[in-house]
Amino acid sequence: MAAVLFRLPRTRHPLLRALSTLLGLLVIGVTLVFGFFLVLGLAAIGAAVWAARQFAKRPDATGADPSPRAQADRPAPAGVIEGEFVVVREPVSPPR
Repeated sequence: MAAVLFRLPRTRHPLLRALSTLLGLLVIGVTLVFGFFLVLGLAAIGAAVWAARQFAKRPDATGADPSPRAQADRPAPAGVIEGEFVVVREPVSPPR
């Protein structure tokens, strides 16, 4: 029943059928071109925002460099053990 509700009647005239096919293809083409330029515009805006953020970065007043390489070169304060760790939690009740 749902297929009957949205079914458009097909015309019998071959010229009208060809023109409606061409019109449909034209609408699809215009939609694709519009979408392409929309994506290009959004990419350009994104690139401009990214560039503005990259060039607007200011160093801290302390002169600290937040890059990982600069942090790795800096010696650790006294009493700090460097390394990676994983938190292991004990279950409330032992598994059966």
